[in-house]
Amino acid sequence: MASKSDFTPEEWQTIGLAPIATAMYISMADPSGPIGLMKEMFAAVSSIIEGARDAASLQIIKDLAADVEARNIKPDLPKFSSKEEAKTFAMNTVNQAVALVEGRSPGDGQAFRQFLYDTAQKAAEAGKEGGFLGFGGTAVSDIERQALTNLASALGLAV
Repeated sequence: MASKSDFTPEEWQTIGLAPIATAMYISMADPSGPIGLMKEMFAAVSSIIEGARDAASLQIIKDLAADVEARNIKPDLPKFSSKEEAKTFAMNTVNQAVALVEGRSPGDGQAFRQFLYDTAQKAAEAGKEGGFLGFGGTAVSDIERQALTNLASALGLAV
């Protein structure tokens, strides 16, 4: 089982950014305004912390949660000129993180992939889409559902 100490600081930043990148991928698929974006990013961070509480969770997730709580994960996001550019960055980050984890500990790969997908799903469910001033709308829009399907496919998951 891999842990933080198995990665360089740069690799660890990529792994730490991956759950946030999954939420960003979903958010950019169907932006729900600044409040919705904050809810979705908060859901991603909460997913990391909640994931670490499960005794069966990967050591990587426990180490990520410790770094999140200590504010040691500092995403250095570039400026994006479009939603598509942000989504491409997010997917590339996720793919790099998965490759890093599987390269160090192939047995952790499937659980890490599932954790990333679950984080994205929690982000999608965090902000309502299509409402007005917080009223109405749906928890997960059709566009977000499609983004989740695309993410699952990219992660090699059947959902």
